[in-house]
Amino acid sequence: MVKKDNSSKEPNLKKSEELAQEESLAHKFANNWQKKKLDRAKKHQFKAFDLINNLVVTKREGKTIEVADGRRMVEFACCSYLGLDVDKRVVNAGKAHLEEYGVNLAVARTRLRMEPFDVLEKLLSQMFCGASISIFTSLHLTHLGFLPLLGSGEMPSFPIKKNGPLFIMDTRAHACLQINQGLLEQFGQVVRTDFREEENIIAAFEQAGKNRQTPISLSDSVVSMGGIVPVLLLLELAEKYDGYIYLDDAHGTSIYGKNGCGYTLDLLKNKFHPRMILTPALSKGFGTNGGILALPTKKDTEIVKRFDSNYLFGNPPPMSIITSSIASAKIHLTDEIDELQKKLWDNVAYFDSLNKSHTNYLDYKAPIRAIFIGDEHKTIECTAQLQEAGFFVTGAMYPTVAMGKSILRVALSALHSKEEIAELCKYINKYSP
Repeated sequence: MVKKDNSSKEPNLKKSEELAQEESLAHKFANNWQKKKLDRAKKHQFKAFDLINNLVVTKREGKTIEVADGRRMVEFACCSYLGLDVDKRVVNAGKAHLEEYGVNLAVARTRLRMEPFDVLEKLLSQMFCGASISIFTSLHLTHLGFLPLLGSGEMPSFPIKKNGPLFIMDTRAHACLQINQGLLEQFGQVVRTDFREEENIIAAFEQAGKNRQTPISLSDSVVSMGGIVPVLLLLELAEKYDGYIYLDDAHGTSIYGKNGCGYTLDLLKNKFHPRMILTPALSKGFGTNGGILALPTKKDTEIVKRFDSNYLFGNPPPMSIITSSIASAKIHLTDEIDELQKKLWDNVAYFDSLNKSHTNYLDYKAPIRAIFIGDEHKTIECTAQLQEAGFFVTGAMYPTVAMGKSILRVALSALHSKEEIAELCKYINKYSP
């Protein structure tokens, strides 16, 4: 029998495989998530950038700003909820030690650090119920540096089972957490679910239990676009399935609890739970800038300060931020913080009383209110009208919120007067649907 010669077919087969692989790569690139998001958002976001955003502030007095074209507006956009960013004690403290230490010592803090860093960490530990503290230049860098350490299983208080972690991420978590999904997948599985649906959370923890994995939930505690997560349920499940909870408390810091310890620690009656990782913020209610990593023990922080890539190699916060933060922390550790919190929540309640028919999100635990508009172009129009009337609010549109669910986002502060709030509400009622 004469054997068939298939050698001529092999190059064709190889070419077909290469072509199929090339087509697969091209399809993947053409349909990447970032491109699809941009394609949907470009039209209204370019319009918003030209008409209502990209303003340059030339003067600022409390809650009043002046922009480059000369317009003066009362801003309801800044998340400095207690007004500490313009408090003279905090501002003047930013000038302290500059001649002594310079603006910034651009060297890893593991090699050299200025003494005020240690002072601030001790004050923040008092604020956050005895937690062990590390300071980062932003919460984004806090998450980016610490999550690989957590996933590695090398954190003393957070060992991982041999089948690895199951990361359970809230679909409403802030973008600086969400962007780390690909990073987390290097260490274990990632499940994304809506933490408003408690049965989904329970099912995810049960899945980890069945698979002998370590469940780790990741979420905001106070969701800036409305609502909270069920912290007590998460802790109950973490204990039951030998897991942990990771909470970004940026919008709860300073405005809740004794010494401004935040929403989570106030809920836990000022006790730092050993299965919890907390990331408060210096950049909102606290009034300065930066992120905090709060952990249960000093041994945990020792690992962070020796192996966290962003702590080691990320530039430390500048000296003016550290000394301003020391001044703010000292205010937090007095009764004055209670007075500021009361002023803030009184203003929030007053706004709510004037907008019962407009504020559509329930269970708001942040001092942010959403006025539902819907259409992106209508939101741009309403925002522009409010600017002409003398008020700056944020027009939040896709991809920040779902397509067709655009809002006017109003951030309230202890510094706002009742008159300013009432006048804004008058125009909201005039311009919004």
